[in-house]
Amino acid sequence: MTTVMHWKVFMDPGICPAPPIRHESPATCSPALRLQKAALVIPPFRLHDLGQCFIQHHELRIDLTSLEPDRYRIVVVQNFWIEDANPDLDECLAGIFLARRRRDGQWEAAENWPVECRSIACLGVLDLADPARPRLAPAPSC
Repeated sequence: MTTVMHWKVFMDPGICPAPPIRHESPATCSPALRLQKAALVIPPFRLHDLGQCFIQHHELRIDLTSLEPDRYRIVVVQNFWIEDANPDLDECLAGIFLARRRRDGQWEAAENWPVECRSIACLGVLDLADPARPRLAPAPSC
């Protein structure tokens, strides 16, 4: 399992697909995120925004036991740490950032952490207030 601060992304050349079909998440062109045992599972996705396609080709699993009890926003970020050998400049590497709610009520921003990324879209909210009963609220359809 991957943890929040040690996620990896992988890239291979590809073309952004047509709009998603009914059983897919409209925001991410992939099956919806889910909770599986003690993990948040984020399937591979393609997100179209800002005139570009942000891609994550591999399933990500985040170990929920490594997180503090709290609420988290599940945010797609453009990842600048991984070298992108893809010659298509309209495609970018994507990663996931879990934004925790700060004491002042605002959400953490990926850009404020030294991970060299920028926020693209929110996929949903993960509620770990009661770690024994995690809840997932996917973002509304676009």
